Amino acid sequence: MRLWTSLVALGALALAGCSEAPRESAEGPVSDERPNILFIVADDLGYTDIGAFGSEIPTPNLDALAFQGVRLTNFHAARACQQTRVMMMASSGVSAALEVRPSQDSGQRANRLSLNWATLPELLQDAGYETYMTGKWDLGLEPGYTPATRGFDRSFVQLGASASHFAEVLWGDYSLYELDGERVEYADLPADFYSTDYYTERMLEFMRSSDGDAPWFAYVPYTTPHWPLQVPEEWLDRHAAAYDSGYEVLRETRVARASELGVIPEGASAAGFQPLAPRWSALTTEEQRQFSRAQELFAAMVENLDVNVGRLIDYLEESGQLSDTVIVFTSDHGASSADHGHSNRRPGQTPRIPDFIDNRFENWGRPNSFVDHGLGFGEAATAPLKGSKGTHSEGGLRAAAFVYYPGAVAPGEVNGTFMTMMDILPTFLEIAGTEHPGAVNYKGRDINPIRGRSFWPHLTGRTETVHEPTDVVGWVQGNGGALIRGAYKIVRQQVSGGTPAPWSLYDLAQDPGERNDLADEFPDLVTELAQEWEDNWR
Repeated sequence: MRLWTSLVALGALALAGCSEAPRESAEGPVSDERPNILFIVADDLGYTDIGAFGSEIPTPNLDALAFQGVRLTNFHAARACQQTRVMMMASSGVSAALEVRPSQDSGQRANRLSLNWATLPELLQDAGYETYMTGKWDLGLEPGYTPATRGFDRSFVQLGASASHFAEVLWGDYSLYELDGERVEYADLPADFYSTDYYTERMLEFMRSSDGDAPWFAYVPYTTPHWPLQVPEEWLDRHAAAYDSGYEVLRETRVARASELGVIPEGASAAGFQPLAPRWSALTTEEQRQFSRAQELFAAMVENLDVNVGRLIDYLEESGQLSDTVIVFTSDHGASSADHGHSNRRPGQTPRIPDFIDNRFENWGRPNSFVDHGLGFGEAATAPLKGSKGTHSEGGLRAAAFVYYPGAVAPGEVNGTFMTMMDILPTFLEIAGTEHPGAVNYKGRDINPIRGRSFWPHLTGRTETVHEPTDVVGWVQGNGGALIRGAYKIVRQQVSGGTPAPWSLYDLAQDPGERNDLADEFPDLVTELAQEWEDNWR
C-alpha cells in the first residue's frame, strides 16, 4: 500500500481551493476541473472507534486520511440510521421530509424520503457529476424511492434498515438488494459474499467504468459495524482476548488516548461520567465472556472496514485521482448499545431475533448468528459524552468525522465548529460549483428549500464559522427530541404513552458532557427553545 508516500507528496501541493470551480450554466457544467467526492459512512460506529479518535483497533488507512485532513469534533448526526440519512440526502429536518408508514409484513420499515425534496445525488447529476452508490439506503423500498430513481447512475444497495452481512435472509423470504434498480435475489449473490468486501468491490467496478471526462460522486454507506456482528472466518479471532479486562478499562483507555489526540470536545472530561451499564465485576463469568467476545467481533468488523477503505484509496492513488478527490468520512450516529444475542438482554429492544438463528456462543460472528456488543462497550465508545445510539444526548448525536483534501483543507487540524449532517448537501454542491435551486418545481414535483449551510468556506479558511448564532437545529422522536441554538441545547428523551419528561438545558460550550442541567436556572430560555422546537421541528 503506497498511501503514506502519496500523502507526503500531497502535503507539498500548493493550495488550489476547489471552491473556485465555475458555476453551472444552462448548457451544463462550464468546466470539469472539479474534484471527485468520496463520501464514506460507517453504521453504528462510536465516536472513539477508530485510531484517529482514540481507538486501539488498527485502522491505519482511516487514520492516515484523518491525520492528513481535518477531524471534526462537533459534527452532529441524528439519533439513528434512517434519520441521519434524511438529513444528509435532503438537508432537512427529519419530521418534515420522512414519510412514516406501517412496516412491511417482513418487518422491514417502509418509511421513505418524500419526493418533495431534491436529493444530493440528483443535484450533483444536474451539475454534471457521475453518481455511484454501494451500501445501505434505508430511505424507501418501492420504485420511485430507491437509489436508481433518486439520482444514482450506478448502484448496488441494500434497501432496508438491516440485513445479515452474509448472503442469507434474516427476516422473511424476500430480497432487498438492488443492482441499478433491479432486484438481486440472495441466491444470485456470490457464495463468499460479505457486505463490506462486496460493497467495496462494486464501488471499485463503478469507479473503473468512468470515462474520466466528468468528476464523480461516490457514496459508500457501509453497513458495518451494525448488528448482527459478523465477519469472515479468517477474521473471527483477530482480536481474541483483547477485551477480557472489560468495558470500564476500555472506556478509561479510550478517553485518555482521545484526550492526547485532542479530539475530546473542549469542556468534556471523564470526571463525573455516570455509566448506565453495570460494573464489569458485577457480571457473571459467562456474561463477561459473552460481552468480551462480542466486542472482539465488533473490533474485527471495524478493522475489516479500514482494510476496505484502503482498497478504495489504493485505487485512487494508482489511477492518479487521489489528489483530485475530496474524501469525507463519518459515522451515522453514536455507538450502538444493544444487547442482542446476550443471555441478559434488556427487555423491549428491537428487532426480535428470528427463531431460526443459531446463537450458540461458538457460532457468534458466523453466518446465521445475531449479536451486538452491549451497553458497556457502547458507552466505552462514546464516553465522556452522555448517551449512545437512539438517544438525543451528545453521545447519540456526535459522529466521528473527518475531511481529507490537502489541496484546499489544511492538514492535521482538529476542528470543534458546530456542523450537522444537513450541511453535507450544500457543502458538496459548493464543491461541485452549483447550488440548490430553492423552493421550485423540480422535475415535475414541488420541492422544499434546504436547512443546512455549506461548511466548505470554513474548512478552506474563508470564514470563521459555519452557522450563525441564531441558527437552530432540531431533532424529534415522538414527544422527545433536542434543539441546539448557539451554545445552548434542550433535550428530553421520548416517553411512550405518557406525559413527556421536562426539558433539560445544557451549555455545550462549557458542558458537552451534559452533566449540569441549567433548566431551573434559565426557565424562560427553556420555554423559548421548546416553543421553537414545537413550531419548526416537530
